[in-house]
Amino acid sequence: MNAGARFTEAATGVALAAAPLLRRARPDIARAVVARRLATAELASWGRGREPGPLVWLHGASAGELLGAVPAIRDLRGARSGSSAGARAQLVVTHGSPSGRAALAWLDPDHAGPPPLDRARDCDAALAAVRPALLVFAKLDVWPGLVAAASRAGVPAALINGTVRDGSRRSGALARRLFRASYAGLAAVGAATLEDARRLGALGARSEALAVTGDAAFDLALERADRARAAGTAASFRAALGATHGAVPRLVAGSTWPVDERALLDAVSAVRRDGGPGWQLVIAPHEPTAAHVDALVASCTARGHRVIRWSEIGDAAAGPDASVIVFDEVGRLAELYAAGDVAYVGGGLGGTGLHNVLEPAAAGLPVVFGPRHDRADARALASAAGGLVSPAGALADTLAGLARPPRRRRHARAARAFVAAGAGAADRTADLLRPLWPS
Repeated sequence: MNAGARFTEAATGVALAAAPLLRRARPDIARAVVARRLATAELASWGRGREPGPLVWLHGASAGELLGAVPAIRDLRGARSGSSAGARAQLVVTHGSPSGRAALAWLDPDHAGPPPLDRARDCDAALAAVRPALLVFAKLDVWPGLVAAASRAGVPAALINGTVRDGSRRSGALARRLFRASYAGLAAVGAATLEDARRLGALGARSEALAVTGDAAFDLALERADRARAAGTAASFRAALGATHGAVPRLVAGSTWPVDERALLDAVSAVRRDGGPGWQLVIAPHEPTAAHVDALVASCTARGHRVIRWSEIGDAAAGPDASVIVFDEVGRLAELYAAGDVAYVGGGLGGTGLHNVLEPAAAGLPVVFGPRHDRADARALASAAGGLVSPAGALADTLAGLARPPRRRRHARAARAFVAAGAGAADRTADLLRPLWPS
């Protein structure tokens, strides 16, 4: 067992021992530990009854990582191989965050859930039961225990859309020593950029396994935006939200947290007080729980906004006089963006991490986000003039500028062009994985 696998095995033991304390201090972590402890038995139960034939196991931290893997995994599953000739290959998807479930509709897995605990006996048992032909990590997560178990089982492991963000803890000297063998154990590594390739090489990825493929999240973002338009769902959203005819621009705020929501409501109110044009604000919280939505509606009402929940609209349009619409549905954000004039992406004002900026850019919207993030794609989008970085105190000025249609159109064209220029990674990623797949 390599140093990284020994480290995560020890850390797992500590987490299990501390479970009673975690339930009180960090119930979210406690729930994740319990889910992963049960995952091995769930994978084994499913694996015992699965049909024979090739199977790929995909793991990603959350929905964003998994969605970027969709094009390459879809390509592999279409391969005609194994004992059931002509059948689609099977797929197991594991995700570290419950938000990963939002990607499952695009992946259509045969089994999905949390990954096993990253210790030898759990990973060995899960791999023996599932019997994958290939293990694929998406973008960020590379679990040392699972990589070591795959090596013992003779299963090739790969990383696709590989990214190492600025200031990542993986880049520290201790982490590099601990996890070098894990990255060296990957049979194929597809890096999102040249800089990511350099960093992955420093972490231990072998040069002969490493290639710059790009990030297939660009391809999927374009596909989702174009499908929303072609299927008419964007037009349906626009009709339900109320036709503004451009007189009242619509700001779609996606994956927001309370700090984003407070800043947006304050900014929209400030623009109105200063005599600027009104905005219709559509807020799609990252976690639209009943408690969060209730608190957000109350906050909107306290500020004097006419607010309505998406679930209350029904067949009647909200109309432009509904200054705030709280979108309390999950899994349809890409379609919602296509019905907007400007997008705001949450997570860049606090410590939660900036969310996906590619989806609204692919929909052809100027994308506004906060400055506190470590996403290279967001920085590149801003450099290309498709994104606008705005601290909370500057949001009102940013919105006042974007109220002018010529400026909106200029940023919108730049945003769409940026995503289109990054397309093509899906085919390159599939080409990287195909030699590892049964032929």
